[in-house]
Amino acid sequence: MNKLFKGSFEKRKERGILSLYVLNSLNKKPKSGYEIINEIKEKTSKEWVPSKGSIYPLLKHLEEKELIIVKKVEQRSKKIYKLTNKGKKLLIKIKNSKFDDDFFVFKKLIFEIFNKKKKVDILIFEIVSEIKKINKKQQKEIKKILTKTLKDIKKTRK
Repeated sequence: MNKLFKGSFEKRKERGILSLYVLNSLNKKPKSGYEIINEIKEKTSKEWVPSKGSIYPLLKHLEEKELIIVKKVEQRSKKIYKLTNKGKKLLIKIKNSKFDDDFFVFKKLIFEIFNKKKKVDILIFEIVSEIKKINKKQQKEIKKILTKTLKDIKKTRK
């Protein structure tokens, strides 16, 4: 398991999916908690909307850890958060880690939780996992194979 997930609860809390999304989002541009909530709502097609009770304590925690700062306070105490250099370094470290590989370690648990027993879903996860292991030279050939496969899949839907 990736060493980024080991350690105290407080350290792991900074590396949860919501924390990572907040850091990544603030890396693009400063935002308020409300804007982050709406952004997640839009990106998940309203399937998951984090509550204010999740976002604002998280923002406070990330601020206490000096990963974000309040850039400015607008009307009605609306805080605009900005990623700090420390936050950028952590985000880069996590993005350069094998974090995404860890996700695939949990695929069987995810399928169990969501009752995904379709062989196609599992196969897609396995394909993605294998693609991550190929070198640059093999990527051209894999791209050709996947392009053809995608065309064939689209044909079967017609």
